[in-house]
Amino acid sequence: MKKTIKKWLPAVWIGLLSLSVSGCWDIHYLVNKKIVNGISLDKQENGQLRGTVKAIILESKGGGQFNVKDKVAQATGGNLPEIGHKIDSMLPGTIEANKAFVIIIGDELAKQGIMPALEFFYRLPKAYLNTKVLIAKGNAAEILNVSLLENNPIAFDIKQMVQGSERTTLVPDQTLYSLWNQVSDPAEDTVLPMIRKIDHDTLVIDSTGLFNGDIFTGITLSREDSILLLLMNGKLSKVAWLDIPLDRKSHSGKADVVSFEVRKIKRKLEVSVNKDMQAIESHIRVDLYSNIDSYTSSPDWEIDSKQLSKELETILDKRASKITRQLLKANCDAFGIGRKLKASHTALWNSIDWKSKYPEVKLTTEIHVHITSTGALK
Repeated sequence: MKKTIKKWLPAVWIGLLSLSVSGCWDIHYLVNKKIVNGISLDKQENGQLRGTVKAIILESKGGGQFNVKDKVAQATGGNLPEIGHKIDSMLPGTIEANKAFVIIIGDELAKQGIMPALEFFYRLPKAYLNTKVLIAKGNAAEILNVSLLENNPIAFDIKQMVQGSERTTLVPDQTLYSLWNQVSDPAEDTVLPMIRKIDHDTLVIDSTGLFNGDIFTGITLSREDSILLLLMNGKLSKVAWLDIPLDRKSHSGKADVVSFEVRKIKRKLEVSVNKDMQAIESHIRVDLYSNIDSYTSSPDWEIDSKQLSKELETILDKRASKITRQLLKANCDAFGIGRKLKASHTALWNSIDWKSKYPEVKLTTEIHVHITSTGALK
């Protein structure tokens, strides 16, 4: 009996193998596909859209090796499917656009609302929901047309830039999937990274754009304010670096700057309602636990941690107040005050129009700095 089993075992394995291989009858060879890894969308004066794609084209060198080329194609149309059909006729092979690393939207188009432009991607059965969405200062197509960086496809480099900015708490960890959840939630608004070109072949992400629903308000926060906004929102990634000019000069007469890194935070958001006046008040307290990286004010290299903490708190409180004014002006509920109000004051939430009520909210902040380390200094 055992001999019979051993005799037929190879045949059984071959049969199973053939069944598994036969399931790939419709396989498309990778070299026949043109993989779109970057997409940009811009507004046209005639009301149409201009779409630009960067596609990776693989050319076989034999022996299982390939040359990678980055090819650009551009078309205009009334919607994304029309643009896609036109671009499909410009590139050889089968177009695969469901694995795009980044989608970049021009700021003028974003001011009209980004969801109509992104709606097509959510309908794709195999949509890549980890795609990063950015807003371009100016023309988004110019961002994708930047030359290759170190022979990498430019869309891949942009994605790495975004991920680096996320790790340093400059921009939120936002994807196509999380963006949909935020934009469809009337109790919270979003912010997105802003990307711009500073010369012929250099890109930079150094600010964030404030949104009211899916509409870009045109109001942006600088690098330092973007970091502070995320910290006030309780979102600390790996680390956050802040460079704070003090309201005094060093012994050399130069502006005194303290550079420190935030490694831990505590954040508390409170929302209260004055029932008599129907006024909504919100208070945010943030405790920053930080290490001093650079501070050369004192010639003997000694630091008075308590005094320095107070100075930093005064400056950061002023910045925080400025940020809250910008949020209220933009009607951007980035802190999710509406969500807190909805949970704790449901009856009031159901009786008001939050978008018209939010700019009237009395929003106050309180920043506390705890210096936990001064490095090798005393």
